Amino acid sequence: MKETAMLEKQIAIRRATADDCHAVHDIVLRALRETNARDYPASVIDRLVLTLPEKVASNLEGWHAFVAIVDGRVVGTASLSGDTVKSVFVHPDHQRGGIATKLMGAVENVALAQSIRALNVQSSITAQPFYAKWGFNVVREEFYGEERTIVMSKPFRGASD
Repeated sequence: MKETAMLEKQIAIRRATADDCHAVHDIVLRALRETNARDYPASVIDRLVLTLPEKVASNLEGWHAFVAIVDGRVVGTASLSGDTVKSVFVHPDHQRGGIATKLMGAVENVALAQSIRALNVQSSITAQPFYAKWGFNVVREEFYGEERTIVMSKPFRGASD
């Protein structure tokens, strides 16, 4: 526990810039191949990786995108597009150290500032427990060929239906 607390103090969150594109690409690639690969067949990972370069560049430009910095290096990313959480990934060497939590805090702050009433996410199987800890509830499952995603939603306190 002490290591996690120490690591959290070293995490800086900032808005992503075009200069972060290569680092974000590498983080997402590693996370898909090393972490998500435990829950998905290789064919799904290969399909996701195929479109990754152009998606990273356009997402950093068009979304509220954040990066996490540890020891001067980009080690995580998260984005918000409208009311939808997108692309929360942490480098495999830095997972389970509070980085995704800090990134989600930044995403939620933007959502609250924009008076968004509920956040939505198309979660991977891998990330579902993380989002559940953040108060997201399963709405439904969707399938894209062999790829199973879990649509989840989190209403904010005080938001009426």
